Amino acid sequence: DNMTMVRQWLPIWEWTSMPEYNYSRVRPVGVEWTETRGVSHPFYGGFSILWGTACEIMYIPCLYALFMERHHACYRIMLWLAIIDVIAIMCNSIGFGLILIEGSVFCSRPWFVWIVGCVGLGMWCGACIGCLLLVTYRLFELLNLSRRFEAQTNILIVLATCYALYFAFFTPPILTNSELNAMFYDPFIGDVPTKVYVNWPHTANNLLIVMTSATLYILLIAVLMTKQGAMSSEAGRVRISANGPIFIQASLICVFNVAASLEYIYMNFFPTPQFLIELGHISWQISHGVPPFIYLVLNKTVKRHCK
Repeated sequence: DNMTMVRQWLPIWEWTSMPEYNYSRVRPVGVEWTETRGVSHPFYGGFSILWGTACEIMYIPCLYALFMERHHACYRIMLWLAIIDVIAIMCNSIGFGLILIEGSVFCSRPWFVWIVGCVGLGMWCGACIGCLLLVTYRLFELLNLSRRFEAQTNILIVLATCYALYFAFFTPPILTNSELNAMFYDPFIGDVPTKVYVNWPHTANNLLIVMTSATLYILLIAVLMTKQGAMSSEAGRVRISANGPIFIQASLICVFNVAASLEYIYMNFFPTPQFLIELGHISWQISHGVPPFIYLVLNKTVKRHCK
């Protein structure tokens, strides 16, 4: 039964402190959960679907451009990240929007909500490790050590894929709740303690991987400015300056990643105002959806191929 499953996740000394499950409140899976626990949000849901659809369309020429430049290690990582983003947008924007419009909760459509949460979580963590690879490559490039990195790029991409799949299929999912307009560890289905559902690996990913990436981006900018000031030749300064748009791209993506990661950790553990909850999810949507717009505005190589 439900309590047996819960006890499998808790130490034996905590069993006696758990409230007995109230079976009089158990309802079958289906529309009754939507009617009693869900709230329809057609505006926010519609916005999420429109945003996701626009991002998917904008990604089509970008994917082509990145594929044409796949012989470069940096662009192989960017191509892999773009594929991760396309899948993530299907979950955190389009799938999420459909759930909000219907006003579903976990027990309304368990399989659909579970798939959206599992895949979305895996792609988020994959994007985090991908951004870490990308900024590491940029640092190696500025320090004239990029050849060492390029030799291992394919292996690193395979490892990053395994990292994303681990979070998607071997850790607790995040589940959409239409009442709160976001995704949470807790499905909010009764008396089961919230700590049963906490995804500690995801929390570690958001704190360690994302913060490490942000630190490396700051280091990257510092190295760039130092090298630009130390360049004696005009050609050298031009080459360093040409990297400016690339670092602007990276910085913008990093800002949304950090905002989404910190907000999602906070709202899953502490009481949070509704506008911050929604801001956290929108930051997550933007972190996956904004790259094609940045590429088409700032990346000369992508713009050339698109034309």
